Amino acid sequence: MWKSKSDKALVLALAAPVLVVTALLVVRTPSGGNGVEARFWAERRASARIEARLTYPEADRYRPRVSAGGCLVPAEPIPLKELARLEEEGNWAGIAAAYGLQGEWNQAGSFLERMSSSVDRDSDLAAVQLSRGAHEQALRLLDRVLARAPAHPQALWNRALALRDMGLTMKAAETFEKVAALGEQGWSREAKAQALTLREETQARSRKWHGARDATLALLEDPKAPLPLQEARQSPGVVRQHFYDVVRAAPSKERVLALMPLARELDRLQGGTSLGDYVTRVSGRDFTRRGALAQGYSEWIRKRAGAPESLVETVRASGEEDLFVGMALHNKAAALRYLPDLVTHVQREKDTWLGLFLEREQARKETADGEWWKAEQRLFNALQRCREGAFSARCVDLEIRLGILYAELRRLTEAEQHARTAWSWARQLQEWELELTTLEMLVHISRDRGDFSSALAYVEEWTARGGRVIDTCYWPHINQAHTHYLALRPEAARASLEAAAACPNAKLDLMFGATFAEMARARPDPKDAERLSQALDVARASNPTPGDAIYARYLEGRFVLDHEHERGVELLTRTLEDARKLPSTEPLAREAWTLGYSSLVTDAGRRGDYARALELLAEQLGTQVPARCALGAAVHNERSVAVARGPAGELVGDYQGTREVPFAESPSVKLVPEHVRQALKGCAQVEVLAWAPVFGRTDLLPVDQPWSFRMGRIVPGVSAPSRRLVVSSVEAPALLQLPRLPTWTPPSEPEPTRLELLSGSDATPSRVLSSMSDATEIEIHAHGISDPVLSDASLVVLSPEGNGRYALTADIVRKQKLAGAPMVFLAACSAGRLASTTTHEPFSLPAAFIEAGARAVLASTVDIPDAAGRFFDGVRQRIRGGTAPAVALRDERQKWLSRDARNGWTHHVLLVETSD
Repeated sequence: MWKSKSDKALVLALAAPVLVVTALLVVRTPSGGNGVEARFWAERRASARIEARLTYPEADRYRPRVSAGGCLVPAEPIPLKELARLEEEGNWAGIAAAYGLQGEWNQAGSFLERMSSSVDRDSDLAAVQLSRGAHEQALRLLDRVLARAPAHPQALWNRALALRDMGLTMKAAETFEKVAALGEQGWSREAKAQALTLREETQARSRKWHGARDATLALLEDPKAPLPLQEARQSPGVVRQHFYDVVRAAPSKERVLALMPLARELDRLQGGTSLGDYVTRVSGRDFTRRGALAQGYSEWIRKRAGAPESLVETVRASGEEDLFVGMALHNKAAALRYLPDLVTHVQREKDTWLGLFLEREQARKETADGEWWKAEQRLFNALQRCREGAFSARCVDLEIRLGILYAELRRLTEAEQHARTAWSWARQLQEWELELTTLEMLVHISRDRGDFSSALAYVEEWTARGGRVIDTCYWPHINQAHTHYLALRPEAARASLEAAAACPNAKLDLMFGATFAEMARARPDPKDAERLSQALDVARASNPTPGDAIYARYLEGRFVLDHEHERGVELLTRTLEDARKLPSTEPLAREAWTLGYSSLVTDAGRRGDYARALELLAEQLGTQVPARCALGAAVHNERSVAVARGPAGELVGDYQGTREVPFAESPSVKLVPEHVRQALKGCAQVEVLAWAPVFGRTDLLPVDQPWSFRMGRIVPGVSAPSRRLVVSSVEAPALLQLPRLPTWTPPSEPEPTRLELLSGSDATPSRVLSSMSDATEIEIHAHGISDPVLSDASLVVLSPEGNGRYALTADIVRKQKLAGAPMVFLAACSAGRLASTTTHEPFSLPAAFIEAGARAVLASTVDIPDAAGRFFDGVRQRIRGGTAPAVALRDERQKWLSRDARNGWTHHVLLVETSD
């Protein structure tokens, strides 16, 4: 409590430095009563231009917003006298509202943070996030508010704004309609108007796109159908997309030539003469031979079925190249097989539109061949050419393909950036089908990032728009179910599963089985075993690979483990054994192996058998069970277990079976509670046994306690002479737009080990890998990118090879043999970060180096400053002096923190070691 008004004035003057000179005089003036207070809020509302709603009653009175004419007039400073009065009352909500109306959102947020959590406080915090453009964060806050108070007026309004600004206009309109239904003066009328505008604008884009598509396809059915010239001007992308099929299907020269006006109009709109040339070329063909093939093509297109490969071969042999191209492009397998022929044909005809399409197909093949860096460069180059020409739907398609590539590589940040760009472009060009495709991408990307509110919002928008004709029921329900499952909402997940199963012609898949096996325990039903069996039978029939069969067995074991324990353990043990026999490139088998272990570990915790839990973790990590000073931790959906083995070997455990917050959103103290941490006091250092998602967390134990993750065992080898490899001054590919890092400076004193420096254009992946083979110390100073391939949760950017390859990834490192058992220092941003919040593998680069034979690895899980190299060098020098790595890391961290509190990033450097 403040002792005097002068104290109070000083604090408020610091908050509003513009008025610091007059502050002491203002607060001594009497308040003036309620009239002054009313005038204060009336003035705030009159000058407010914010669109969000605030919960403070005086700030939430409706005021019509008027345009400022494009001129931003600085707001008048808030009278300190009134702020002082509000502060004296302890009215943080009022102060925050005053600042919010003023548009001073940072100040508003700082006062809201002082308040205890409530629906009103969180709704206002969401308004702060909206002002910063952080729509996803706002959405998460608002979803929590509306879960507790479904008719909260301000939260509904603010959620509508968030959805609208994310482009989810149909759901925004629906939410505005909920506000309108509340009947609030002013607000209801504006909400109704907003809803009407958003819905009409969205549906107008749909009508134009569908109208253009239908008008173009009508040419297949009716020779007298009018040419869609106006539709081409409004939606040239969809008209051109189907125009090729119309020409291919034309049965006579006359029908082909009748399409010339449309060809010329599309050429005029998108540049070049390729379509006019195409019509001229086809009109000169011999239709006594071509006519029957064209008729067959027309019938096949109308059925919208994939072209059988036998038909593709027949048409290819006929010499009608454009018909062959059309059929091959409608059959993914044929497109890959005949890709060189297709490229040759399109290059000869100089058709930029089809050329860009084939760039996408070539990138798809390069990705399938494991040369993703070539696909990345190809797509970037194609996008550049597309942007320089006539901006079209092809550019959106390439942006989507690049986003898909990054999503497959688990580079989720980049995937989301490209998906959002595609989302914006698709709306700008009124490409309705591409909007739906991008929505589907954003569902998967958001879910993998752990942004469950956004994932659900994208699914709901997809559904509100009518989805795709081929699947308007099962796809949204199963994706909602899986998202609810990951977000630990079992009841909602179960309800969505039942809705998915009830869809007409629902073809249940492994996503259904995986979600059902976990969620059946949320609301058990006697028919559950039969339903799971049906789902797994369907999945086995449609996915008959060894990995799928192993995954199906895991799901069955997971399902029965709680109520038929012995059978569940038997099934899961068989899952582990069979999965080990398959290569790690079988993703579903590997996932079954991972989840099988986490199921057994958490089940041991549930039964109080903490010694068994520790044994299973050690077995999974390929290491030995520590006799003392060890911590084991595992998470499986809503279940978690933590086991400590103290200095005398005593066991202390903790099991939680009803976690309500996803692990990625909860601090590690929730996983490793204080009584478990206390059991490790007195340990000189602690060995931590953990698999994903726990592996990689750097806050498992107090910062003053030395500890490291343990994985694998040291394999005795031939003693090698000491050799230090340093990688620095990398020339990153221009497409990544990364700043050049400072040049590494060699030590001024002679090195006790032989030093090899790879820098500049020499620092390519192949040269680095070759030089690592017998090094005893490896130090890499380069940019790191988090989120790569599921088996690669991070990569380091090196100088590109001649073929464009630039990434040092975990899958490449894992295949190496590091004969020198090196100590590895990854001085790269986020090199130790895991791929995503939902990954099942701890295969970050540190884990990969351990598998390859390193004895220890240090890496950061966050972005690091340029000075981080000195930190890693300090740890290295301590280790050379005989200090244990975990102790050296702790001591160097404390040294840096004592010098500057801004070195908090040192808390996020992890250490992984092998067991002796």
